[in-house]
Amino acid sequence: MNREDIIRLAIEHTIHGLKFDEDGLVRFANLVAEYERTKLQGQIETLYSMYELASKQRDYLMEQQNAQVAAMRGKMQ
Repeated sequence: MNREDIIRLAIEHTIHGLKFDEDGLVRFANLVAEYERTKLQGQIETLYSMYELASKQRDYLMEQQNAQVAAMRGKMQ
């Protein structure tokens, strides 16, 4: 969230009754924090999906490599 986003959010919520007394500032800070948490959660979920895919690819390649090693051992005996 950049400076312009925060200002826009403040204006939108001021118009809708958010006053910038102490309670209003706390509510506004909570709005900004919730936005950031949501954005970061999306990034975390994307990274986790990428990790799962990479793990599956690694496991598949390891199985192929193990099969090749087993086949080579069979030829040597």
